[in-house]
Amino acid sequence: MKWINLIFILLIIGFGSTFLIYNYYQEKTDIIEYSGNHTAFYQSKKFYGGLEIIEPDNIAQEKVYGGIVSHHMLVSSEIANFFLNLKEQNPKTIVILGPNHYGLGSNLFISKYPFKTPWGLLEPDLNIINRLIQAGYVENQEKPFEIEHSISSLVGFIKYVFPNTKIVPIILSGSTPKDQLDKLAGELDKILSNDALVISSVDFSHHLNRIASDFHDKKSISVISSFDFNNIFNLEIDSPSSIYVLLKYLKKRNALKTSYLINTNAADHSGVMDMEDVTSYVFQYFIKGFKKNNSNITLLNFGDTMFNRGVEDILDQDIDPFEYIKGIEGNFLKGIDYISLNLEGPITDTRQCQKKDNNFKFDPEISGLLNKNNINIVNLANNHIFDCYEQGIENTKKYLDVFGIDYFGQADLSSSYVIKEVNRKKIVFLGIDQTIMPIAMNQFYDLIKRLKEDNDYIVVNIHWGYEYSSSPSIMQKQTAHNLIDNGADVIIGHHPHVIQPVEIYENKAIFYSLGNFIFDMKTEETNQGIGVGIIFDKDNYSFYLFPYEIINSQPKLFSYNRSISFCNQFFKNIINFNDCSFSL
Repeated sequence: MKWINLIFILLIIGFGSTFLIYNYYQEKTDIIEYSGNHTAFYQSKKFYGGLEIIEPDNIAQEKVYGGIVSHHMLVSSEIANFFLNLKEQNPKTIVILGPNHYGLGSNLFISKYPFKTPWGLLEPDLNIINRLIQAGYVENQEKPFEIEHSISSLVGFIKYVFPNTKIVPIILSGSTPKDQLDKLAGELDKILSNDALVISSVDFSHHLNRIASDFHDKKSISVISSFDFNNIFNLEIDSPSSIYVLLKYLKKRNALKTSYLINTNAADHSGVMDMEDVTSYVFQYFIKGFKKNNSNITLLNFGDTMFNRGVEDILDQDIDPFEYIKGIEGNFLKGIDYISLNLEGPITDTRQCQKKDNNFKFDPEISGLLNKNNINIVNLANNHIFDCYEQGIENTKKYLDVFGIDYFGQADLSSSYVIKEVNRKKIVFLGIDQTIMPIAMNQFYDLIKRLKEDNDYIVVNIHWGYEYSSSPSIMQKQTAHNLIDNGADVIIGHHPHVIQPVEIYENKAIFYSLGNFIFDMKTEETNQGIGVGIIFDKDNYSFYLFPYEIINSQPKLFSYNRSISFCNQFFKNIINFNDCSFSL
């Protein structure tokens, strides 16, 4: 019996030794597997925002499961704070999700190499990395990581703050199918331990000034904080895919609550307010808890838009009249729920049109041009929409429908409006023409009263006033006040072809005329206009003004300094406006 016990003990020791030896060599194999390394973006400690001397300013009190951090070293002090505030959590593994900026390859790439930093070698978590590769969710490619700063910018911070932590660096293409992103998020939830941290290395608005950047960021933060998966890919950020995977992972961990949020931009951070090419940043932690409801609705409104005469001439040269205003990568016209304009004429190929001096009709390809530039709703209530009679109207609707572009402001009361739903809020777009359409204003007042009972916001587009007059008429003012008294939330005016003032009446905004948007007129006054950005957030209304000049029929945003000068004059009767924005 003793011999049997002895043999049993020896077998246990043997199996235990084999297990220990296997693990030892497995660890050795992990180390030997490195055949190269990558390098942190900076090898000098001086570029890390005082990382070694900064005192954490907001130490996380609860377990943080994920976060969003910039990779732009201009804000290295904020990046340092982001990680230092998490130091006590000391995660075993940090997964970094970042954009594939240079489009090398496709879909999802992962690195198995360590990163050389000023504080030593930051090692990869090969256990997690190999499992992701074996599952087929990512592909090991080292080449893209040699220049990918969404990863290399952060590794130095991580090595200093968490010297024993290992990383899983993943870069994602913007074209990666959602089902692959879902699978990656699910696998991360499956294989990561509870002490892991998943971060998205993402910068936000790009190539705009600080006013436009702030307008876009409000929407981005609202969508992300509410886990609004349907709208993530519409945001003006540099990696919707990275944010999507992060939020899908956090949802599986029930970590939906924001516990830390900082939003800034390059202009504010550096103090160079007139910077024209701004990058914006969000730093955010997520902990266990409930998400924030997304009640934010954003609109961008433009005035009179025409695609004949001189505009048609530049179109024939394959020039996009939106090219200047949308800017680099088209960013100004991205990340907004609804972008509207006054379509000053029918889209039609009919030859049966009115015989008059100024008769407009637009090529059917114009609907595609609108769609390409993210114009998704248009006003038809104006004095040119009937230039090709009823056939022109029907063709316009048909061509807009092809691209899913909404429209409002038709000739009868029942089709003068359209109701859209955003984030469980209903918004009415109502078009009124006071120039040729024969609907009495009292009918519109009654209509607005009825619509207000079942809808949250009413935006009125109205074609009115005297052409080329820079001041609203008494009739315009009376009409505007009556519209608001009956329930309108904001009024957007057009037809004068020049800018008219804004008025605040009963705590509601009236923009009497936005001026021309895309047009071919010749005077200085007719070659300026304003875009009006609106944010509806429950009972809070915020407005952003974007003045522009029209050069060869193409609108181009003013420089920052010129915008501020314009807004100081335009908003002189408004209390508490900030630069080119105000809230009610």
